Amino acid sequence: HTCTAFPRGREPPTVMASALVTARSAAPAVLAGALSRPPPRRVDRLPRSVSPRTAAARPREAPSRRRLAAAEEDGAATTATTTEGDDEEEIPQIEIPERPEHVRVVDAFLPAADAVALRGVFETHNDDPRRVHEYRFVWDYWHVPGQYTQLRTPAADYFPKEQFEALEEALLTYARETLGCSAMTPVWLSNYVDGMRQEIHADVPHGPFAFVLSLTNWDKRRFTGGETFLLRPETLDYWRGFETSSVVERGAVVQTVEPEFNRLTVFDPRIPHGVNVVEGTRDVREGRLVLHGWFRDLAPHFSGALTEAACEPALGEILPPLYEALGALPRARGVVVVRVNVDANGRVTGTEWKADTLVPAPAPNLPDPTEVRDAILLEIAGTFMDATFPAAGAPGAVTMPFEFD
Repeated sequence: HTCTAFPRGREPPTVMASALVTARSAAPAVLAGALSRPPPRRVDRLPRSVSPRTAAARPREAPSRRRLAAAEEDGAATTATTTEGDDEEEIPQIEIPERPEHVRVVDAFLPAADAVALRGVFETHNDDPRRVHEYRFVWDYWHVPGQYTQLRTPAADYFPKEQFEALEEALLTYARETLGCSAMTPVWLSNYVDGMRQEIHADVPHGPFAFVLSLTNWDKRRFTGGETFLLRPETLDYWRGFETSSVVERGAVVQTVEPEFNRLTVFDPRIPHGVNVVEGTRDVREGRLVLHGWFRDLAPHFSGALTEAACEPALGEILPPLYEALGALPRARGVVVVRVNVDANGRVTGTEWKADTLVPAPAPNLPDPTEVRDAILLEIAGTFMDATFPAAGAPGAVTMPFEFD
């Protein structure tokens, strides 16, 4: 179980690793010394003391007993109560997602005027095919036989500085608040006309989340194709749910997302994906036009009245035992991002799952994958529900990412 915690801009400390679970979450520097410890034992099944959906989140101070009981309907949520003697205190509900979310779509991502302005820059640069100027020569015809064919250019050099900075800030704000990412790769602007496509591939090394922001006039398109396609999770685990009585066609195997204007599509780049071939136009003004890249550098995000410096002592107590507990659970891969809401007095009022691509790793003698996910998510949520943060005089939140590998 490798747990890394390091401040922004510095290399992570050396920690000991095992082949079981990597739970990585960027955290304050004060935690670095607590993370160099021997790895926990390897397990290939859930310990008897951890039963998903009824797991006990260990209290960190008082000797009270804490019970987490899952709602039976859809496996969507759990409730938590603390009992001590005859007293019973109701604790806010903890929601547990039943399945990971590998693809999400945000329509009208940018303010409408900003999206129209970005599209306007492209149209101005291409208003007259006979007019010659510097922006006509910035496109790279990227062709990898049998894999990629598209026109592309660095977006930072294509758009006016103020417009690009506003775009970049909108993307980074979303990444910090929702995905637990503090940075992104350089943004590409790509154009697809007749015959251009991306064949199926996976972008694992670039970052935990990929994004596509469309500037395509989709409602007025004069071409077919151009959709992002991704293999469905059921396809990647095909035989588990195979039924001989069902007809399998493309829609059952592949999910497609249309690049509607000003639509942001965020997806797990581990999922094999591509772009359907564009057919019908050779005019770049009528083609598929998208901004794209990857969000990276997982790091905690502090909002409201809470600051990183004020939260360092609390996180220094919370995270090391949490990493140790996660290391005793079966191996999983992916990213989980939890938002911890805190009131003015430092009390945790609830948790929200902002992102979740967690998939249990196949291994012998494992229970249902949903139970493995429940055990991991309940451990994270239960730990933060037991936590106390500094009283800041106003509400705040901590968005914490965890990466498992």
